[in-house]
Amino acid sequence: MKPKYQYLLLVTILILGFTVRLYKIQNPVADWHSWRQADTASVTRNFVKFGVDLLHPRFDDFSDVSGKGLFNPEGYRFVEFPIFNLIHYSFFLLPLGGSLELWGRLTSVFAALTSGSLLFFIVRRRTNPTIGLLSAFFYLLLPFNIYFTRVILPDPLMVTLFLASLNFNDLKRNYLTLLFGSLAILVKPVAIFFLLPVYLTNFWLGLIMLLPFTAWRLWSHLYPMGIPGSLWLLNGDHIRFRPAFFRWIFGERIAVLILGKWGLWPFLNGAFSTFGAFGVWTISALLYLFTFATGNVRHDYYQIPIIPIVSILLALGSWHLWHIKTRTWLNRLVLIFSLVIMFGVSWYDVKGLYQINNGSILMAGEAVDRLLPQDSLIVAPYNGDTAFLYQTKRRGFTHLPLPIKDLKDRYNIQYYVSTTYDSDTRAIMDQYTILEEKPEYVIIKLDEQPDYWQRKMQQNP
Repeated sequence: MKPKYQYLLLVTILILGFTVRLYKIQNPVADWHSWRQADTASVTRNFVKFGVDLLHPRFDDFSDVSGKGLFNPEGYRFVEFPIFNLIHYSFFLLPLGGSLELWGRLTSVFAALTSGSLLFFIVRRRTNPTIGLLSAFFYLLLPFNIYFTRVILPDPLMVTLFLASLNFNDLKRNYLTLLFGSLAILVKPVAIFFLLPVYLTNFWLGLIMLLPFTAWRLWSHLYPMGIPGSLWLLNGDHIRFRPAFFRWIFGERIAVLILGKWGLWPFLNGAFSTFGAFGVWTISALLYLFTFATGNVRHDYYQIPIIPIVSILLALGSWHLWHIKTRTWLNRLVLIFSLVIMFGVSWYDVKGLYQINNGSILMAGEAVDRLLPQDSLIVAPYNGDTAFLYQTKRRGFTHLPLPIKDLKDRYNIQYYVSTTYDSDTRAIMDQYTILEEKPEYVIIKLDEQPDYWQRKMQQNP
């Protein structure tokens, strides 16, 4: 295939990949995994509000995220180094209009398009242009990856960075390999698994990659209240290598959600034929899945970094099946049918991820933004989920870790907002001043009603 046709097809695939990611691109941060998206987006929003401070990223939640009983009234968020947020912030400042949430999603979309291009060049170099184009095609059009590369998460950027590092490692460009590998690990340290080819070819370069991340982690530990507990992601529920682990990861996630069942045929064909060119990548993905066993079972977005190798195996298997010399046309027809059904079945399972989970938090958020001062501190209980707090554009707590009076006295919490009329909400409504009450939500100012104690005494003479 002539280079000009290769690039024409690649551009066509990129345009198609961009177009399908525009589906519900304007969604509020209230769809699947909205809690994690809200955490990421709020760091960028606080860059906009308070200025960029890469060494002290902050989100909106004051709760104990460390699991050590440490409240976090400054809202420190020491997880990934905020490279994604800096890019997101920079896009938002462009004089093009659009909401912060839109630009957060587009940051991931642009990362995905770059990843698709890098995948083409890496695979073409090791195999042939057709397999390279197929790899980019599957990467950009698998329904699972379409959704998870238009979310406000750092993971798609991490994939782009480790693919860039692997690409330059193939080209023996050590400085660029080091730069992009270091950035990938800073964005999410799980990139270390997928940089295994670098460690095998240049061990010392791989070690140097760890230095920026090590410095970041040492700095982070000065702020323990901002470091979420994460050891449970390894094997917190002891599920590793149990039957349930294989069922969830290789059955429900890879076979069903990602490959739509029918994609298993070309995928396995590619897996059994790839050990030379991409065997190390396959081992990297398996090591990652087995190491973060609980995280991968609990959260489907944890499979984002394995999609490049899944796409490569699909491409290899499809190419091999297409070129089988016995019963050629029958094999090709079955392959096309399998891939079409794969996309259809996977989309059927993935499309529900785009749905807004709870419209009440959007209505309550709009009301809070209309009624309350911008600097208000609030409690927005949502089972510890930050998505509701994010919608209010205010800072505070996502649940009641202490009696409401203690939160008011210790942390200057001024308002309580709820979308459920549970016993806690009813008790607070009874004691404090209701600003607005609707079937979907209630907003309460934490000023005691004048007759509260009188009524209390009458109830308990």
